[in-house]
Amino acid sequence: MTERRQAGRRATLALPALLLAPGARAQAAWPDQPIRLISTGSPGSSTDVLARLVAEGLAARLGQPFPVDARPGADGLIGAQAFVQATPGTALFFTNAGTITTLPLMHDRLPYDTTADLAPIAPTCTDFLAYAVHSAFPARTLAEMFERVRAEPGKHSWSSAPGGTYLLTLAWLKQQGLDMPFISYRVTTQGVTDTAAGRVAMTVQPLTPLVPLAQDNKLRILAVTPGQRAPRAPEVPTAREAGFPMLEVEGFPGMFGWKGMPPALLARLNADVQQIIAAPQVVERFRGLGLVPRPSTPAQFAADLRALHEKLAAVARVYGARPPE
Repeated sequence: MTERRQAGRRATLALPALLLAPGARAQAAWPDQPIRLISTGSPGSSTDVLARLVAEGLAARLGQPFPVDARPGADGLIGAQAFVQATPGTALFFTNAGTITTLPLMHDRLPYDTTADLAPIAPTCTDFLAYAVHSAFPARTLAEMFERVRAEPGKHSWSSAPGGTYLLTLAWLKQQGLDMPFISYRVTTQGVTDTAAGRVAMTVQPLTPLVPLAQDNKLRILAVTPGQRAPRAPEVPTAREAGFPMLEVEGFPGMFGWKGMPPALLARLNADVQQIIAAPQVVERFRGLGLVPRPSTPAQFAADLRALHEKLAAVARVYGARPPE
C-alpha cells in the first residue's frame, strides 16, 4: 500500500470520530448553565432535605449551581407539571415514589406521562413512613387506634403524605367499614403540626419530622410502613408486626431526568447520585434522619417503581382510589 493510500485510509477511519466529536463534546459539557432541581417536597420534609443534599452534591461534582425549585402541593402534580414543561436539559426532578406509582391510579388524566416523560435516574434512600397519633390520644398501638375509630365512627380524623400510604390506608378503612374523615392539606406536613396539636387524631408521614415531636411527647409513633424497623426508632414495630400487612409499603424518593435523556448522561448522573449518597458526611446525615441509603441502577429503580405501582393498582381495583378532597 502506497504512503498516499495509507494516509487516505487513516483519514477515512478517523472521519466517524470527527463526526461524533461535536455531540460528544456537547454531552461532556453538560451542564453548561445552572440546572434547577424541581422538588415536590414541602419545607422540612424528608423529600425536601434529600433534594437539597443531592443538589449540593451535584453542584460540587459538576461545577454548576443546582438550585432547588420547591414546588410542593397537589400530591406532587404541581412539581411534575413544572418539570415536564421545562426545556429539556435545564432541569431535573426530585420526588417521592407516589408521584409515579399512586397518582396515576387516582386521576383519570395527568399533565405528564409517568413512563414517557420521566426517566428514572436513581433513588436516594428507603424513607420510613409512620403512623402517629397525638400523645394524649388513648391508643398505644395501631390496633387500638382502629378499635377507637370503630367505637366512635366519624369522630377521629386523619391525614397523610401522598403516595402509597394514603391509598393503602384508605383501602383498609373501606375494607373494615370504618368511618374516619380525611383532612387534606396543600402542604402535607401541616398534618404533622395539626396532629401534634390534637386537631387531627392520626397522621401518616415520613418518620423524619415525627421523631423529634415524639421525643418531646407531642406525638406517639405507632408503626412504620416498610418491612424493616427504622434505625432511628427501633422500638417502633412495622405495620406487619403490628398486625396490618396490608399497610406495608416502602418510600424511596429519587431523581428523574427529562424525556429523551441520552442513556450515557442518565448513567453518568446515576453514578453521581451513588457517590453522593455514599459520601461519609451524607451517610452520617442519613443516619441522623433515620434513612437508609438505597444504591440502585436506573433499571432497578424503574423496576421497583413498576412493582410498587402494580401492588397499589391491585388494591385500587378492589377498593377504588380517589384523590384527597
